Amino acid sequence: MDKVKTDIMEQFFRYFWGIITRPQATFNELARLPSIRPAIMISVFTLLVGWLNLLVTLLSGSDWLGTRRELLDPTFVGFFGRLRVGLEDWVPIFFVGLEPILSLLGLVVVPGLAHVLGKLWRGQGTFERSVNTLSFALGVPAIVIPRLMELLFTVPVNLISGHPYWWAAAMNGEFGPGIAAIWNFAVIGIYAIACDSWSIVLGTIAIRRVQGIPWWASALISLFVYVLWGYGLAATFVR
Repeated sequence: MDKVKTDIMEQFFRYFWGIITRPQATFNELARLPSIRPAIMISVFTLLVGWLNLLVTLLSGSDWLGTRRELLDPTFVGFFGRLRVGLEDWVPIFFVGLEPILSLLGLVVVPGLAHVLGKLWRGQGTFERSVNTLSFALGVPAIVIPRLMELLFTVPVNLISGHPYWWAAAMNGEFGPGIAAIWNFAVIGIYAIACDSWSIVLGTIAIRRVQGIPWWASALISLFVYVLWGYGLAATFVR
């Protein structure tokens, strides 16, 4: 049993690394799998990395994403401000309630939209193949860029600088205009734009592999689904 578990984990991390180094070949492997277990694993892994950052933040006495300094009280969880909660309740509601729900929905909504839209160009793929490939297309960039940046540049830098929330302070110029320019570029250019772009490119490769439709159609679907999910549907639940 332990050997089987070890083999499953090794295979999972091989897929993870493969998405970074050889995405097309890795998507080919994922598309041939009869089970959606890898998709579930990447979703859970993304959650665990986020929870690790929260745990480290709590143990260090820091604020997770500076909620006490940056948000109004009461703030809101979603539905464009219609659902309001107390500021102290925002983080547990997000981590314990919303993030797992959104992860589960993402396993269905993103591949489902891509699968249906692919049929407009007579795509030949199955929903299961879309689940495995697109879950990795979105999950790997989310872990490598935003999650990793959050782990490295929140608690560690808070402790080094002596500031309770270095991230926002640096962006707001509290450490000088030079640091503000560099960190704003990093947050906007890398944390946001680079992650979004990488996800859309990987989504294009995955859709092309699964559906067998033209590259331009795959790119349009990937862009539409990513924006609709990340900045539309999911964004209505999270501030």
